[in-house]
Amino acid sequence: IHLYILIAVLTSVFILPGCGLFKSKNFDLDRIIKVRTNNEDLLFDYAGTLEDTEEYSNRYLSMMKKDYFIEAIIVSVPSLDDKWTIEDLAIEIFENWKIGQKYDGRGILLLLADKEKKIKLEVSKELEDVFTDALCGYIEDKQLRPYFTAKQIGLGLISTMEEMEKRAQIKHQGKYALDDIERLDNEFLTSGAGAKRDLIKYEYFEVKKSDSKCPAGETPDESWHTMIKSWKDRVNDNNLGIYTEVTKIAYRDYKNMSNSYYAEQVRDYADKDYEVIQNNDYAVIFFGNKKGWDNSPFLFARTDEGWKFDIVYQRKYIRMGRNPAWGIERNNYPYIDLLDECPYWMGQDIPLEGDDVYKISEDSQIAEKIKSLEQKIESSPNDFDVVMELGYLYTKIAFGQKAKPLLKKAKTLNPDSSLPYKCLAIVQVDTTYQYNSAIQELEEYVRREPEDVFGHNYLGYLYYQVNQYEKAIKHFEKAIKSRLDNSYAYCKLSRCYAQLYLNASDFDIRNIRKGSYKDKSLGMFFSAQSLTTPDTRRVNWLKIWLREKGIIN
Repeated sequence: IHLYILIAVLTSVFILPGCGLFKSKNFDLDRIIKVRTNNEDLLFDYAGTLEDTEEYSNRYLSMMKKDYFIEAIIVSVPSLDDKWTIEDLAIEIFENWKIGQKYDGRGILLLLADKEKKIKLEVSKELEDVFTDALCGYIEDKQLRPYFTAKQIGLGLISTMEEMEKRAQIKHQGKYALDDIERLDNEFLTSGAGAKRDLIKYEYFEVKKSDSKCPAGETPDESWHTMIKSWKDRVNDNNLGIYTEVTKIAYRDYKNMSNSYYAEQVRDYADKDYEVIQNNDYAVIFFGNKKGWDNSPFLFARTDEGWKFDIVYQRKYIRMGRNPAWGIERNNYPYIDLLDECPYWMGQDIPLEGDDVYKISEDSQIAEKIKSLEQKIESSPNDFDVVMELGYLYTKIAFGQKAKPLLKKAKTLNPDSSLPYKCLAIVQVDTTYQYNSAIQELEEYVRREPEDVFGHNYLGYLYYQVNQYEKAIKHFEKAIKSRLDNSYAYCKLSRCYAQLYLNASDFDIRNIRKGSYKDKSLGMFFSAQSLTTPDTRRVNWLKIWLREKGIIN
């Protein structure tokens, strides 16, 4: 589905014990098969391919166990050692590790072999009536392998876990018939999935050059119809006129999509009712405030050539939660006033400013700079300036999965630079909401740049997101000292004190401070209102939230 380009979803953090062993050059597959190293862990990244999705994956796997009583485990191995098939290895691990036995036999294993790019989803007999061969084939073949081969496994896991949770919900509710499952499976089979399909012979459509065939529209509505037509015609090319230059770069990794991708797009959107909400330069294709991932809006921007699909803001601010929930981020970005009918999703609120903020007017220049840097890095892979600038630009346009390896490399090339830490902290949240990972990076950035307002604003926000309100307050106060007219910090401080007030029990020894928390929350709210240059939107959002929480009338 189209969501692989739209989202980066919710996460929390777990640091897995023994991760160093997982990436050991002396990896012993036979030994690992026999014994599960930790019965509490759910992610075993022996190949070291999932480190950038640990927090997301762990949160999801924990949710499957808690909410649906299913023990789901992900294992990556460096290779099959030239003596195992992926199917046989999955069975061996599943049985030896006794996956699901403590949960009435309800177990799932997702096995990834990195060298061979093989995937196997093994399911216990107790779940086979819902997690069918057709579903497993769909996940292995269609949802995961293209991402695995493109080194974008994290994005593939997002869509994979969404499909798995839908089946877990059905199993948990228990109100289903075999005909219901067969109907769901038929959708997969008609879109090219199959449990026994040969992954090596995965078929792609021939790439067509079609920039002139799918031009930008004179109106947002015309552009939307052009996009639908490109799906109907299976125009398998990233160089479409309907895309901004940065969007074209984003689609390079996905231009070899299968038939079923286009069939799904047409099925979901060709006949769907919508309205166009727009101002002079920005437009939203809006399907209504309805649940369901396929009801999330599409964003278009006016350029010199016409209206084009804007993937940067689409990725940054159209967010997917657990199916079927979706929503929009509240932040000061160009589409925000057009999206006020959409459900609100609280998550990303990175206080970007200045040159760190992407602007549609700079889209073409950014794209050209990226292409130039990509060429330079081939001949100068260890040039810090080239590596860092490309990583920075990827960060700016929400290409987090591409930015991460460059930013990590930049840290080693120039240990004295603070910029890689800042960008990694942004990427960790911008891609998969990995707040604790972001905190680790940003703490180092703030240590190196103690007077930077962004650093303290952002670190305060990160601590707020993981419910460490006292630490958040400390950094917001430092941010205000560095910039007195700091509406972001005042609004967040009000929320911090409100949370402390709400968390203080009437029987808690801290109750003597409860009234003080409320007073401070109100004080920060009034301060945010009275600034020389108040952030009116943010203050209004805060006011609504404080009223919902009973802090103000």
